[in-house]
Amino acid sequence: MAITLGLIDLPGDMEWTDEFGWSPVTQQKDISFGGSVIIEESAQLAGRPITLEGRLESGVGFAVIARATIVALRALAASPLSAPLTLTLEDERSFQVRFDYESGNPVEAKPYKHIVPALDSDWYELTLRLLEV
Repeated sequence: MAITLGLIDLPGDMEWTDEFGWSPVTQQKDISFGGSVIIEESAQLAGRPITLEGRLESGVGFAVIARATIVALRALAASPLSAPLTLTLEDERSFQVRFDYESGNPVEAKPYKHIVPALDSDWYELTLRLLEV
């Protein structure tokens, strides 16, 4: 089963690399004038990073993606969105997301093999940086 971002199909074996690196609770600590620690905690309702990656490991690629899909993703990321995109993972979980420009290039791709001229069917490894909203 594929992963979808809006109307774009992505490989189903992309890895969500930061799935467990985020906490739904945020905390702020201050010191009072009397020297006590003041701790405020609240639920973080949005802002969860979703980084999906495909890569080459030990000469074997997983989640390979065609250059044509990279071009479509970059075009989508090149203009501000009026509404969030729906990301649906291979296990059917769904998230409302936007591209995460603050964490770097939201659509980062490297070819598996440098070929000139580049063709739409050439294979790339992809890092896709999104934020749940």
